[in-house]
Order: sequence, then structure tokens, then C-alpha cells
Amino acid sequence: MQLSRFVVSYKDVRPGEHVLYSVLEDRYVGVDDLTLRALPRWERGDEPASDDEREVQEALLDDGFLVRGRADDDAHVRAYLDKAADGMPGTLLVTLMPTLQCNLACNYCFQKDHPAFTKMSRPTEDATLEWVLRLVDERRLKAIKVHYFGGEPTTRKDFCLRSAEVLSAAMKARGGKFEWTMTTNGVLLDVAFARKMESFGPGTFKITLDGDKETHDKERIYRDGRGSFDVIFENVVALAKAGCKVRIGGNFYPDQAASFERLLDRIEQSGVARLLDGVRFKPVVDTQHQESGSCTNCSYKGETQTLVQLNRSVEKRKMAAPVLQGELLESMLGPCELHWKNSYTIDPEGNVYKCPAVAGMPDLAVAQVASSATEKIAPLVELRPWEQCGDCPYLPVCVGGCLGGQFLKTRRRDQVACKKEMFEKSFRETVVHRYLAEFTEEKEWTEAA
Repeated sequence: MQLSRFVVSYKDVRPGEHVLYSVLEDRYVGVDDLTLRALPRWERGDEPASDDEREVQEALLDDGFLVRGRADDDAHVRAYLDKAADGMPGTLLVTLMPTLQCNLACNYCFQKDHPAFTKMSRPTEDATLEWVLRLVDERRLKAIKVHYFGGEPTTRKDFCLRSAEVLSAAMKARGGKFEWTMTTNGVLLDVAFARKMESFGPGTFKITLDGDKETHDKERIYRDGRGSFDVIFENVVALAKAGCKVRIGGNFYPDQAASFERLLDRIEQSGVARLLDGVRFKPVVDTQHQESGSCTNCSYKGETQTLVQLNRSVEKRKMAAPVLQGELLESMLGPCELHWKNSYTIDPEGNVYKCPAVAGMPDLAVAQVASSATEKIAPLVELRPWEQCGDCPYLPVCVGGCLGGQFLKTRRRDQVACKKEMFEKSFRETVVHRYLAEFTEEKEWTEAA
């Protein structure tokens, strides 16, 4: 009898009170000193010292905090990953990239020094929509969620509107649903275009602001070097005030916390903080700087501290974005879309991928919309790099991290993007906060009664 290797413990969240958290089940339980001291004895094979202790042991076993041996843990994680592969049950999540062209040249973008100008042709567009709907019918799916991505998708507003109209009508005829999100730099957004997109189905614009004006304008620039903050911020305010669903994202370096705090101040001062669908920041995936992908020497202490600080600030200001499935790299609740059965990315040439980070690299494609060939195993997962992660408790929600981003840095498919330090701190912060909030409220209610 032993703790599952996917259980982490947080000691003394209150005096004499400790939390066991199952990463595999997203479940926690409070235990006292006696139970915590009993765990090593049970692992050695000792029997419970009393009937009360036996009852606690059985409860922890039933809830998955304890396992009888490693084989049980292995079976549980296999079942978890199999279930996670369903992604959004009954839904095809497809990222459409009508162009790899972008009207900005962000400093950390992999296209900065190698700009692409490929645009999807009308025949490829038709083949793409046919491929998507054929997959819906073959797999008997009830919904399509399209993620418009790029390049910059608003440079192809014609494609966005045509594809949304076709897929919306097709799903309506099948008794299904059509939804969309659009990741955009926001430069070309306007209310009229947003309204037209919304007429085909509910959707969200995800717009990036990388800190305050000074910081943003150093990173997210036009190709002539001009900053883009002012026009993007004005468009965010206009869309939010028009009632469009807008979510703010941002990519930070470890030393930029103050800049992002100033951005949050400006959002509040603009009067749209409560009109947004939320705000969420994340560390930069910097493909312009070669870093080691080895788990043994990577350190993310600085970015972890910044992430925790900004998360606290966003939550305190009541601006946190809801955590939704299918949002690439933004959730720590399970494997990303790379591991989902019904998730694909299609580039302007009609090549189909399992990860948007490597779209435009035909050698990493799994299919082609104009071909009837059998889908291949995604090259990024073919070598199963996460098997080198050993007994890391965060494996179920990480599965090797951002394998696409790691490939862009190293051009290797046998490495993981380890951020264990970030997981350790972020999970402790979140889990302990949830536990204390839940059980403090319960205690206060009981005392009041």
C-alpha cells in the first residue's frame, strides 16, 4: 500500500492539517498528523494500527490517493490518457490557417526572420472544408469548433467569413453546432467584421497585449519597426463595448511583471475590464533563443514567480479568464490537443497536423486534405519522449510539455519541454487556495449555524 506517484502532499496548510492532491483525479483531501505519519508504515507493509486508521486507509484507497502497487498506478494513468484523448467529446476541434503571412514581426516569433507569404487557394479551401465535414460524418461528431489562426487570420477575412458560413450551415443541416475562436493580433479587427462572424455562430477573439505600451511596442512591431499597442488597444475597447466576446492574452519574460501590472491598470481605467471574457498571461515560448531541453538543467524559477504574481493580480482584480478545453497552451488540466483524437490543424497548403506550432512544416504533417491516404502517427509523439519523465507526478497533465515549441527550439523530437518547477509552485498555489477557500467557508458556516 503506497501513495500514488501522481499524488503530491502539501504540509501544514493549517497547523496539524495537510493536503493530499491527486493530479490524476484533480481531487484533494485533508489529513491529520496521525495519517501523515502512518503513510510510511503502510508503504512498508505494516497493517493499520487501529480500526480508525484502517477506515482512513480504505477511504484513501477507494479515492485513488493510495494504490496497492505500481501496476495499479500504471493502469490508472493509461485509462486517464485514453479518456483525455477524447478531448472535447463529440467535437471536432480544427485550427484553420488561411495564411502564414503576418502584418507584424514579433521578436519572439519563429517567422520573424523567415517571413511566410503563403495563402490558402480557393481549391484548397474547398478541399479543406470537404475534409472537415467528411471527418464529422465518418466519426459521427455533433459539433465543430474552429480556431482561426495564422499567420494573422484577419488578413484573410474573406476566408474566415466564407468558411464560417459554410460550416455553420452544414452543421445546422446535421442538427449539430458550430463555434469558433480567433487568435489575432487585433490590428485589423473592427466591429462590423466581428458582428458578421458572430452571425454564423458564437465565438471569441483572443487578442495579445504584451505588457504596457512601452514593453509591447518593443516586442510586437510592424516590419518597419513601429509599435502596435495603440491600434490594438483601441480595437479591444471598441469590440468589448460593442458586446463582442474578447479575451486578452499576453506573453511575458520573467522581468516584466511590473509592465503587465500597468497593462492591467490601463484595462481597468478604460472601463472594459468587466466587459472582457477574461485575461490570462503566460511565459514567452521564445523560438529565437536556443535553450537546452534537458529536464536536468532547465530552470524556470523567474518565470514561475512572475506567473504566480500575475495570476494573483488578475484574480484579485476579478479579471481571470475561464479555463476551457481546447485552448492551446493555456490550461494545465490535461494533455494538449496534440494528444487528442479529434483535433487537427490545417495549413494554407492543405497539410494536416496535430500541433499548430509546426504547421507549415510538411515533414511533420499527418494527412493532406486532397489525399485519401491513411492518417499517419504524428511525428512529435512517435518517439513518446514523455516516457523519460519517470515518476514525475505532473505527467498526466503535462505529457512532456509543449513538444511543438520544444521542436521549434531544438529541431529534435526526442526531448520534452520540462517545466516541473513551474508546475510545483503553480499547483501548490492553486490547490491550497482552493482547499482553504472550500473548507474555511464550510467551517465558518457550521460555526454560524
